[in-house]
Amino acid sequence: MRRLFSRAASPVKFVLLGFLSFHPNAMPWLARANYARELRASFFLPWAIAATEGSVIGFIVRKLFDGIVDDTILNYGVAALIAAPALANITSFGWAIAVSGRRKIPFITALQLTVLLSIIAIAIAPRSPLGLLIIIAAAYTARTCLAGIVTIRATVWGVNYPTDRARLTGKFQAVSVTISSIIAIGLGFAMQLSENSYRYLIPIFALIALIGVSSYAKIKVRSESTILAREHAQSNNASTRTAIPSLLKAIARILIDDRDYRRYQTCQFLIGIGNMMTWAPFVIIAKEQFGLDYLPGLLLTQVIPLMMMPIFIPFWAKFLDRVHIVTFRAFHSWVFIITFILSLLAAQTDTLWLLFAASVTRGVAFGGGALAWNLGHLQYVKPDRSTDYMAVHVTLTGVRGLTAPFIGVALYSLYESIWPGEGSWVFAVGLAITLCGTLGFQSLSQAILKNQSQET
Repeated sequence: MRRLFSRAASPVKFVLLGFLSFHPNAMPWLARANYARELRASFFLPWAIAATEGSVIGFIVRKLFDGIVDDTILNYGVAALIAAPALANITSFGWAIAVSGRRKIPFITALQLTVLLSIIAIAIAPRSPLGLLIIIAAAYTARTCLAGIVTIRATVWGVNYPTDRARLTGKFQAVSVTISSIIAIGLGFAMQLSENSYRYLIPIFALIALIGVSSYAKIKVRSESTILAREHAQSNNASTRTAIPSLLKAIARILIDDRDYRRYQTCQFLIGIGNMMTWAPFVIIAKEQFGLDYLPGLLLTQVIPLMMMPIFIPFWAKFLDRVHIVTFRAFHSWVFIITFILSLLAAQTDTLWLLFAASVTRGVAFGGGALAWNLGHLQYVKPDRSTDYMAVHVTLTGVRGLTAPFIGVALYSLYESIWPGEGSWVFAVGLAITLCGTLGFQSLSQAILKNQSQET
């Protein structure tokens, strides 16, 4: 009887331990207070931010404006919304300049409030071609502010979490994506019952997100006075007119001088291009070929990938804490390749379950990608230069966002015009590009392991 109870209790114990692992007392002592505040913010902010995720707003717009806006224009509108999170990152160098010499947390909270205002604009936009433009503009405003938050947050994470960084930030990511998934399910279910339900749900979500803004505003940046003094010293003789050219030169100099970081970014650029160019066609195929409604469409394009992330983030975080980022990427990138294969097979055979399987593997890949994207550059630089390196990182992400989704839709449209029903071959193009980046990471990983063996 005791053995049977023990067996029955083990899953409960496993779940309980999982929840307890998020408690501040499970974290390093010096990080606990800030961790608790940021964990609360990670719970409440996604209530609003979920509506700006490219796959959420992209799929909603594709259905909401179907028949109102020309299909070709609408597909490129979807591409623009899918591109928004990455394209907005091209503004990172501007945020790096703007925040220099200023307190980080008040600056971030101001950006968070602007995001909430932008999200409300999405809710009140009319269902017309003008309304589509308003939604795209509001989404880009929100994502631009979020890009600033990510850029500045790199400095905060660098000094506040000097140890176990991947584990702590992995907790934030896990909470954030879980809440985003729940919100996407609720929004999809509500819109399936009534398409106009988003008009009152999104403002309500924005009000709830204010709790997260309030919690984030209480975070303390360790050694902030030292950081501000150094930033003031660096910019003491610099004018605003010369700041942007100087930063652009600094970005170029980092890529020229730091050979390892340049190679890392080159491989990541290839993987990013291959991945981003396929996401808009994935959303379009879900609507045009498979005819999915709001709830199953959002489950496919957003909820399932996000739900996979918190499940696999702990695994990816432990792996990333043990190995160099290029070794991590050399293993992790193969999951994206599996995703492309499944997506292509699903569309070619008109098999819905394969499309959902591709969504699962994409979520597994996104779990590791979120950690690597936020933390990978930190293995190449000291914490006091993390903002500069992050500026390089997110600017290149912005370049991918400026090109990849539109290339993907252009290829999809080209294939459809020449061979109707064959637009899904865009996944094969993405696969080939991603494979080049994956092989590049494997080469870099082998070189690092060889150097480590020679040193020992």
